[in-house]
Order: sequence, then C-alpha cells, then structure tokens
Amino acid sequence: MVKLVVGVGQITMILRQAQSLKEKRHVVQSLTQKLKNRGFTVTECGYRDEPKRVVMGFSYVSDSAHEVELAFDKILPYFLGDHEIVEKKREIVDFFDEETIDMDDVMENDPREPY
Repeated sequence: MVKLVVGVGQITMILRQAQSLKEKRHVVQSLTQKLKNRGFTVTECGYRDEPKRVVMGFSYVSDSAHEVELAFDKILPYFLGDHEIVEKKREIVDFFDEETIDMDDVMENDPREPY
C-alpha cells in the first residue's frame, strides 16, 4: 500500500516593525529558513511589494497524518512575536487513504506516453 499525506498551510501576517521591503525580506527569509530546517517547502505568495504585509505558503509531506499534524503544531511558535497573524489556514490531505495503487497500471495509462 502506498501512503501519501500532504499538509498545506498559509499564514497572512502584518509586520508592524518593517518599514521597508529589505526589513520585510529579512523576516521572511528567517521564517523560511526555520521552516525549511523542519522539512517544509515554503514560498512567499502574496503582497510581495508591500513592506508590512506578507502571505506565506508552506507544505509538508509524510506517510502519516499524525506526523504532518505534529510538524504543523511545532512550527506555529515561529510565527509569533513582532508579527500579527491576520489569517491562518491549513489542510491535510490523505491521497491514498486505504487504497492500493498498482504502479504498473499507472505507468501503462500515462497520458505523456506516445500511443
């Protein structure tokens, strides 16, 4: 059985202390590195030209929903501090819940393959 669980999150924050894009970039890079050190994939995905607002998207992949939940719970403190969290979202998707996938069938029906 193949097990694939993906957690996707998004946090919108106001950076009250940031007066310039350079100061914002410093905060975003710091948060990005902390999340990457924990195994997350991260991107800034909104308000790129505004120094006081930021939207960060991140994801975590595992074979266990419990592990994804724990990973998300452990990173929440990184977003606390001089930032105001305006909105936070997260979703955990179990792609192959209780299913068995035959990879030979998947490769046989690959639409990228020529006929």
